[in-house]
Formats: sequence, structure tokens, C-alpha cells
Amino acid sequence: MKKNLVFTICAKNYIGLAQILEKSVLNHSMDTDFLIFVADQILDEGILSSLPSNIKIARDVVDIDGDMWIDMSFKYNLTEFCTSIKPAVFLHLLANTAYEKIVYLDPDIYVFSSLKPIYEMMDEHSIVLTPHVTRISDVYKGELPDTDFLGNGIFNLGFCGVKNDQTGKKMIKWWHSKLLHNCFIDPYLNTFTDQKWMDYLPAFFNDKELLITRHLGLNIAPWNFFERRISIKDDQLIVAARENEEEIYPVIFVHYSGYNYSQLKEGVVIQNNVSSLNNYEDIKLLTGRYTQYIKDNRDKFDRFIHLEYSYNKFDDGTVINSFHRRLYRSLINKGEKLEQPFSCSSHSFYARLKKSGMIRKTALNIDKVGKSNMTGMDSKLILFNRMTRIIYRLLGFERYSLFVRLLRPYSRYESQIHLLDSQYDKGNI
Repeated sequence: MKKNLVFTICAKNYIGLAQILEKSVLNHSMDTDFLIFVADQILDEGILSSLPSNIKIARDVVDIDGDMWIDMSFKYNLTEFCTSIKPAVFLHLLANTAYEKIVYLDPDIYVFSSLKPIYEMMDEHSIVLTPHVTRISDVYKGELPDTDFLGNGIFNLGFCGVKNDQTGKKMIKWWHSKLLHNCFIDPYLNTFTDQKWMDYLPAFFNDKELLITRHLGLNIAPWNFFERRISIKDDQLIVAARENEEEIYPVIFVHYSGYNYSQLKEGVVIQNNVSSLNNYEDIKLLTGRYTQYIKDNRDKFDRFIHLEYSYNKFDDGTVINSFHRRLYRSLINKGEKLEQPFSCSSHSFYARLKKSGMIRKTALNIDKVGKSNMTGMDSKLILFNRMTRIIYRLLGFERYSLFVRLLRPYSRYESQIHLLDSQYDKGNI
């Protein structure tokens, strides 16, 4: 058995994307095994029986009991859930395999050269992380506001390297304990999936245990394109700091986060996470190659990309949205026992939602509607502002100031449990 392992976690629609990542890893690192852990269910026996042996159904292997799995898969959305089980997969691998060095990569990553530099870092360190950005400047030039990293986390957890030693296990166990209950994207509680928790690590581990690598060839992504210039030398992709091109690194892996992969397959580049991203001429070297890799593997990509996430609907097919998930979270935190939350039985959580008018079978996905794409946003804002002026005149300056402060905790979906039960009229925030 090999000493090094790379693994990824994805919902079943991204299995093809994960297989493209797998091919890129094994093309450059023959000393590495590769595993794919699927976070949701595959009910199609034809697909399930045809999967290669390195694709694992996460629920079948990780040490999360049935009730906890159901709780997590309901309260977390797809992104939150896939990231919440990451340390559980690490724990499974650390406890049940003999791999010495284990690397996690997101499925939307592509590896362009050997992972040997990462493994060499792990010779001396138990944990390896990459920051979102690596260069300080008097004037920040990134398209993604640098304040976003204060909320999203300093480190990007699309990559994480962990050695199979006591320090690595200690960190993973701690991380796992946090993500069982707090892997939400929740600015109010300062959490952002699995990622924000890792800001603690420089306080917990010394520089011999933890390496924060500033290797520019690792985790190249839309949020740091502004600081890294891509070029080709001897037919190999290389990267340098845009403001200091003397410091040159091989491109090891690129994180294609936020792209529309179905459109990319057709040659259309759409970046959803950093909407104001500059049209860097050198970055076309990266998007162009990834477009070609998806095209070359379109049989794998097309086979899975249309599959629906298993935990996105109640048992009757009604879509579960964030409002439902957060109400469930809040009621659980209040001590209520809501067993089988996906159920539509007469005494279920679903029945309570339906009684309160919160079940709507509609094509509208309210989770994807915001101020940037809401129809008639200007007129709605005018109406709302007129209403608040009336409230201001009724309350006066001081009480209106208190009212506005109250709106922040009150506007959370979790605070709307009083709509389900009047017993929470005094305890919903």
C-alpha cells in the first residue's frame, strides 16, 4: 500500500468532477492513492454497482451514528453538509488505514504537477494549510473584498494536509466535535462551514506542528488571481507574484471554485463567487485548460451532473429551503426532539411547517433570491423605507435606534420559531 492518500468529498452530481481531479492527481503523483467519498445517497442500483472501488458512500464508512447523520443532513445545506463530514472522513482514514500523509482536495480542483512539495512539507509538519491570500500591500487590489476573509476564514479549506500522528489526530478530533453542530454559514455566530474554525489553529499549534504555506502554486483560485501571474515555461505552468516576478513556483493545483462547470464544458466562462473578477489574460491559461479537461472527460461529467442531491427534499418531494433548515436548528437548540425531520407524517416537523403555511410547492428557489436579483428591488426598497419612516415617527430617535438593533437577531431565520409556536414569543432571539 502507498504511504500517501488524497481524498475528496462531493455530492453525487460532482462524482464526474471528482474523477477528473483523480486523473490529474494520479497523472503527476504515482506514489499516491485517491478516494472519493460521496456525501449523499445513490439509490440507482445500476449506477451504484458500476462505481469503481475507490468511490465510497460516506454514510457507510464514517463513524457518525444514524440519528446524528439524519440531523446533520437536514439542518445543513449541501455545502455545509459536505464540509461538516470532512473531519469524520479524516478520522476514519487515520484510524483504519496505514496512510502516513493524507491530503484533502475539493472536487473542483485540478492538479497540474507533482504533489511532492506538499508531502515534503508534511515530513516536518503535522498540519499544512493555505491562506486565501499571501501578499501584504498598502492598497488591496483583490476583487473579493478583503473583509470577506474576516468572515469566511483566513485559510481556504479546499485543501488540508494532515499527517497520521498524534498532533494530526488531536486537531481532527477537535475539528470534528465543532462541525457536528456548528458547520453553518452564519455571519451572526461568526461561522463559515468547516473553514472559519481553522482560524484557531495558529493559537493551538506551534510552527513545528502547523505550517501555513505561502507557496504560490498551491490553491490558486479566483480570490487570489489578483496577486498571482500565470505563464508557461518549458511547456509547464508556472506562477509568480504579480508585483515580484522573481519569485517563481510551479503551478501545483488550481481551485476552480465558483465556476459554472456545465457552461465551462461548453467553453463559456461564468464565475459566480467573484462576480467582479477581472478578465486576466494570463488566467485564461487556467480556465482554458480546465475547459478542455472537462470536455475530454465529458462522459464521466455528464453521467452524474444531473443527479439531484438526496437531502434536498422532504419525503413527498417538497424542496427543503434554508428557512426550514434553520427553524429546525433553532427548535433542536431549544430542546425539542424532532425525529425523522424528512418525514411528512401527521405529527412531523413538516406537518408543523405546513400548518403555518411554510410549505409551498413552487419552482421559485427562495434561497437563490437576493437584493442583486430580486424583481422590482428598487420599488420594494422604496416601500420598505417609507414604512420605516412611519415607525421612526411613532417611536422617536432613541427607541427607533433600539428597534434597528433588535432587527439583526430578529431577522435570522432561527428567530422565526414563534411563527410555529406561540410559546416562543418571549424566547425566539
